[in-house]
Order: sequence, then C-alpha cells, then structure tokens
Amino acid sequence: MKEEEKQSKKTVPMKGKSAMKKRWVYPAVYLSFAAVILTSVLWYQNDAKNTENNNTPDSALEDDGAAVPVSLSKEVFQMPVADPEAIEVVKDYFSSDATAQEQEAALVFYNNIYYQNRGIDLATNDNKSFDVTAALSGNVVKVAKDPALGFVVEVEHDKGVVTHYSSLASVSVKQGDQVKQGAVLGQAGENAYDKDAKIHAHFEVRKDGEAVDPVMAWDQSVAQLASSVEDSRKEMKKAEEKKAAEEKKAAEEQKPGKEEQPAAPKSDDKGGKDTKGTKDTKDGRDQNGEQESSTESAEDTNAPAESDETSTDDSGANE
Repeated sequence: MKEEEKQSKKTVPMKGKSAMKKRWVYPAVYLSFAAVILTSVLWYQNDAKNTENNNTPDSALEDDGAAVPVSLSKEVFQMPVADPEAIEVVKDYFSSDATAQEQEAALVFYNNIYYQNRGIDLATNDNKSFDVTAALSGNVVKVAKDPALGFVVEVEHDKGVVTHYSSLASVSVKQGDQVKQGAVLGQAGENAYDKDAKIHAHFEVRKDGEAVDPVMAWDQSVAQLASSVEDSRKEMKKAEEKKAAEEKKAAEEQKPGKEEQPAAPKSDDKGGKDTKGTKDTKDGRDQNGEQESSTESAEDTNAPAESDETSTDDSGANE
C-alpha cells in the first residue's frame, strides 16, 4: 500500500513549464512580437505613401511650403492679369502670317528704328496700373530693372518654356522664388521702349529662347504648347526646304544652254561654206597664172629685139 501511495504521490512533469525554463524561449517570443509590430508599421507607411502619390498637388507649392514640380498637367496658360475682363490687348504679336496692316500695327518705334513686337501688350481702357500675375506656376529665374523696358521678371517652366513680363513699375518677387499660377509678380507701368503704349504690361512666351505667339498658349498646358511649337517648326522647315528647291530649279532653268554645234555638211554640199573660199583661192591662182604667162610672153617678145640689136652691131662691125 505504501508503495502504491508513493507512486500516486509522484507528480507528472508539465511540458509547458519545462519549455519555459529554457533560456532561448523568452527572446524568441519577444522577437516574434517585434517582427509582427514592424511588419504592421511598414505596411501602414507603404499604404500611406501610395495614397499620397495618387493625389496630384494643385500648385507649385504644397501647404507646408515644400516645392513640387513647376509644370503640372492640370495647369493651362492663363492671361497674366488679376482681372482679365478689365484688360485688353493693345498691341499684338508680330506674325509673318498676318496681313500687312496687322504687321504694321505690331511694330514698335524706338530710337528711330521699327522693331517687331515679340509678345503682346496689355492695358486698361482708363490707362491705370494693374496687377501682373504669373500665367503659370514656375520658378522665378530673373528679376531686373532694364533702362528701356522697366522692371523685368522671367519665370521658368518645364520643357524649355519661359514666360517674360516687362514694363513693370514695381515687382513683388525675387529671383529664386517658386510662384503659383495667379501669384502677383508686379504692377504695370510705363517704359522708354514703347512710350506710345503708356501704362501697360508686356508679356512674352518663349520656347527654347525663341518667342512664340502668346495667344496660341491660352488654355494649353506646357506639354501641349511645346508639342504645338515643335510641329509648327517642322512645317516651317519643310516649307523653307520646298521653297529653296523650287528656287534652285528655276535658277537652273534660266541658265543659258550650251551653244548648239553647227550641223555636219551633207555629202552633196561638197564643202558647203568653204566652197566660196576654195573658189576664191582658185581664182587667185588663175590670176597669178595669167600674170606669169603675160610676163613670160613679154620676155619672149623682148628677146627677138635684143637679137636684132646684136645682129645690127655685128653687121656694123663686119662693115
């Protein structure tokens, strides 16, 4: 009985407790929890990043002031004024396709020389100053005062596009600023270059340094404008090459042709043009022959006379 009681009193060891007594168990549990937490954090950050990338900003600056790309697909060119309805175009861009009257109206007279207007001039009906704004978001790359143009501001955009603002009486930005579309750049004023325009703002759009008609930029994105300019340049190049080829062809046709060689004489002509010369030569020879015959005849006629004289002398001598 005692042995049975002793056996019943023996405790059966628990596997869980024996496992927990091992040194590597707790570190393994901690590492597992840490891995789960780290995986959850990384998943959350990745999901937040994807959500942020899908939201395109509406301007060149975020709310916290961080810079974003200056050319946005949502933006299109706008009139560079705060109130477009109160502004009118007083001088157009000089276009080679315009009529002679329109081209004359797009000239600027300065220092006794006429210059082509490479942009548009904007002014009010009452000749008052107005706010000049950015036509598109971008980076201010130039702020300067020109003795002829007044204050000048240039804003750089994507794809080699730059907007130019001049004839400003004052400026509200500095070089290096990032500006949103519609931000005030300065106030319209007068300049020495175009005194006849009085208070106005001069606006240009340039692609790769070459001025383009600002009117063609309205309601277009930078990408659309760049594509339109490239297509226009290709068409102009083709037209110039075609014109040059036509002029070259016309010049070659106007050149005097090679002198025509005289046709070979026919067999029955027997010398053709040379017959007269041959005849003249033959006549000359005949005349010379006749002269020689006459000389010989004269000599023959004189010869008997000399013989007679000799005979007479001889006769006298004999006597």
